Amino acid sequence: MVIYPIPVEVTQARIQLVVDQNAKAPQHTINQDLQAVYHAKAAAIEAALANLQTEEASALDVKV
Repeated sequence: MVIYPIPVEVTQARIQLVVDQNAKAPQHTINQDLQAVYHAKAAAIEAALANLQTEEASALDVKV
């Protein structure tokens, strides 16, 4: 399981979703907010995995 801090983009997307839900926004607006949360999470996971792969590559670069 990859542990990483929650990026600001994910937090902002979640806050916007809650604001729109509390304001009884139209359903298409809430759907857009949900998509924004999913996209932000996916981007954060991809960035964390890319960072993990580069760290592993540098750790394995052993010179004899």
